[in-house]
Amino acid sequence: MNTAERGASYNTGRTSLGDRRYRNSWFDRQRNFFTRQFFADFFALIYSFQQLYQSYCECRGLAMGRSCYLVHHHGENVHCKIWDQLNEMIGEENDKGALWNLQELCRRVWPEGEKENNVEGSLIVWLLGSIFHEAIRLREDVSILNNYGNATFNTQQTGANRDNQSQPQNLPASRLAKAMDRENLIKRVAVDVMQQMEQLAFLFGQTNYMLRTMLPGLADNFLLVRFLVEQEDVVEDLWGEGLVNVFADMYDNTPALGFCAAGSSYKSGQWYTRALVMYKRALEFDEGCNEAQSKVHELELLIEKSSAFLGAA
Repeated sequence: MNTAERGASYNTGRTSLGDRRYRNSWFDRQRNFFTRQFFADFFALIYSFQQLYQSYCECRGLAMGRSCYLVHHHGENVHCKIWDQLNEMIGEENDKGALWNLQELCRRVWPEGEKENNVEGSLIVWLLGSIFHEAIRLREDVSILNNYGNATFNTQQTGANRDNQSQPQNLPASRLAKAMDRENLIKRVAVDVMQQMEQLAFLFGQTNYMLRTMLPGLADNFLLVRFLVEQEDVVEDLWGEGLVNVFADMYDNTPALGFCAAGSSYKSGQWYTRALVMYKRALEFDEGCNEAQSKVHELELLIEKSSAFLGAA
């Protein structure tokens, strides 16, 4: 390689590095937005998992306590439904599902290089990675049950019917039947599925709890605060406490500050009516809040002028 080629290669390398630095700095500037998006995507994902878990419970119910519940049932092929829900949640490399995308977003929001300064973020990355890999294993095992479980037991049933019909007992067994105990293998896979599903439920619960404990450290993310207001019912459902209690924890037992933060976010986006509602909610908890008082007056004037302008137009 001559000098010009080496220089070109070096410059290309510098440009590539510069591009990466620019992208990283851009992401850092947008970190509040992506953190808010992570919470939103996780909320949607945990509800998807709850639907999956409900399908799993229906499958267990059909078994009426038998150990190989995912095979010994009649009627609708419930474990096929479980696989469909899992597959949609995970996706593939070229068509990623909600869980796959969330794991990648998680690693961007809380990158490896920051784990010493953000232990909670590192735990979230670890938990999401555990959920992802456990879900992959679960999908593989459910696929085994779908493809081989019923066939194994149908073969057994056929053999039993032949016995009941007093057919010859010395039928030649296949090599496969001699080589492996298919029934016990399938039963063990079914037990693994049960354990993996319970492990996923545990990991989702731990991640949900961890996100709740992180909120005081994210109090300056007004986009996230606004999202919590917009998802007030979901907040209470997933965390078992009202939004007021959440804001009290985030803002040193002063929930009015949380509503002011949401109001500020709405105001910056020119959602004046919504901002006014937030500042008025702040005054419900702290009548002497100077920020809320001044913003209510300011927003009422803005809304009045806007209405008059639109009316004149």
